[in-house]
Amino acid sequence: MKLPAVFVGFLAIADVVMAASLPLRVISHNIRYAATSRETNERPWAERRTGLINQLKTSIANAPSASAATVIGLQEVLDAQLNDIKSGLGSPWTHIGFGRDDGAKAGEYNPILYRTDVLRLVYSEQKWLSPTPDQVSFGWGAGSRRVVVIGVFEHAATGARFLHANTHLDNVSSQARSEGIRVALARVRAVQAQYGPLGVTLTGDFNSEPDGDAYATLAGTGYLTEMWNSGATRLGTNQLTYTGFSTTGVSRIDFVWFGPASENRYSASQFEFLTDYIDGVFISDHRAVVADLTLL
Repeated sequence: MKLPAVFVGFLAIADVVMAASLPLRVISHNIRYAATSRETNERPWAERRTGLINQLKTSIANAPSASAATVIGLQEVLDAQLNDIKSGLGSPWTHIGFGRDDGAKAGEYNPILYRTDVLRLVYSEQKWLSPTPDQVSFGWGAGSRRVVVIGVFEHAATGARFLHANTHLDNVSSQARSEGIRVALARVRAVQAQYGPLGVTLTGDFNSEPDGDAYATLAGTGYLTEMWNSGATRLGTNQLTYTGFSTTGVSRIDFVWFGPASENRYSASQFEFLTDYIDGVFISDHRAVVADLTLL
């Protein structure tokens, strides 16, 4: 039977739409840098890394869809830690982002990790959260140099594209946090203007609780939606992300955001704050945030 041309055209469009729908697992984790002067209950990185890497591997493997792509935004990562994590995850995994203190290997990284056999990197950049984002720099009284790392990714199997950004806002200066997230968002919008329209995900340690300085600044733009406020199902019992190497938790300062909110590019299904206490060892002083979305 010969199908009408209009119906054949409809099927072709439907196939494209279905192909472009991409399950995405997004992970954010401040792994705690390898400190030489350690806090109460803090173990050396050599004792923390196995549990942390195994948790990452389990989170990747346990995505609700077998076809899910995973992007991981990490914070407080020193060069040797990054090498350990990539080695532990295996050869398909690579990263974008550089040390924040020299644009090479010095200081902490905010890397975005992804599998090269699943995602193709279309574009990447790292900018400093300061009035001079193209230069290694401090901004607005910050205690440390701060950066945002942005990547545009294309799914190898479907051709679906999305933008992911990862940041770590300052722990000293409220102004640096608020102005820093403005710089990060401005860069996201600039990349959108060049490569978009794209779905956007943002991971990070904001050092700002919900309705605090940086959080309120970003939420006030209406550009992105935080997973907690998305209607997605929260799994598990943990409600706080920063623990300070305790089992009780201190505050919720680590987030996954998605959007643009006005464009309905994502469907958010579930999220969870994982434990940071494994086999008697605190793998970090933060809990990982794991979020599951579908790029529509």
